[in-house]
Amino acid sequence: MKNENSFFDSQRSHMDNEALLTESAERHKSWFDETTVDFWRHKRMYDTVTPLAKFYQDKNWLTVGDGRYGLDAVRLKQSFSLKNVLPTDISSNMLQIGKEKGLFENFSIENAEKLSFADNSFDVVFCKEAFHHFPRPIIALYEMIRVCKTAVVLIEPPDYPSYSINTKEYLFSFYKVLLSRFVKTIKIPRVVEINPLDYEFEESGNYIYSVSTREMEKIVQGLDLGGVAWKMFNDRYEEGCEFEKAVDGNPMFERIKKYISERDENCKANPNFYRYGTGTFVIFKNEVDKILKNEMEKFGYTFPKKLINPYIK
Repeated sequence: MKNENSFFDSQRSHMDNEALLTESAERHKSWFDETTVDFWRHKRMYDTVTPLAKFYQDKNWLTVGDGRYGLDAVRLKQSFSLKNVLPTDISSNMLQIGKEKGLFENFSIENAEKLSFADNSFDVVFCKEAFHHFPRPIIALYEMIRVCKTAVVLIEPPDYPSYSINTKEYLFSFYKVLLSRFVKTIKIPRVVEINPLDYEFEESGNYIYSVSTREMEKIVQGLDLGGVAWKMFNDRYEEGCEFEKAVDGNPMFERIKKYISERDENCKANPNFYRYGTGTFVIFKNEVDKILKNEMEKFGYTFPKKLINPYIK
């Protein structure tokens, strides 16, 4: 009986693995479908770089952590008619498939912590929803800054506390979180998207690193870079949105749009109580072009003032 049970356990495990592989294959296939709610979500993220992409349309772009078949590079080219975008990832598996599908001619296998390119090789380096997966993200960021001429773009959930928060707001947030931990039924709107008392890790062991506006400012000041800008926005992921159509009347699509719309209104009306859930951060290597800055500000970007070091002449 022991052997028989072991056999059936093995069969069940094999069936479970097959089911997971089938589900994974279907999900991967859905990434190429431009009619889904998930595609609509990602397009909203790409659209946040519109002024930058238009300004550097004819320049060389690099995508880092572009492991979903190089689709970041593909979508950027589709959305903004960019001339040159090189997709990269640490693994060749999906990028090779992307090339075989004719999505792009070239790709490069790159460790984000040690990019093989020379200094200033690309005008813009683009990293979307990959930064928090890196084992040592700050090293990767330094590398992206090194190989870019103009700007590094990070699209990531923002960390807490957010820019311009004062002590009163922080203490209110802190004690509200403590209170909500003990009184689970309390109905208080969340101030932050990421609990300041929680730290998360991936199954691989990586610490899930999140970006903060304050930290981006410090990097710009510490490395004496040209400046930083960010545009905050809201997003909503629901399990299965990869297979739902982004058409009016679709319950999931309507639910996600409603959440984003209500969240946007709350963030605008009560910025001390609601925080945006996602941000596009642009780090400029040198002084920002005035025309580009003006276009980005009109598009909703915030440019904090860069301090002048009084000891450097």
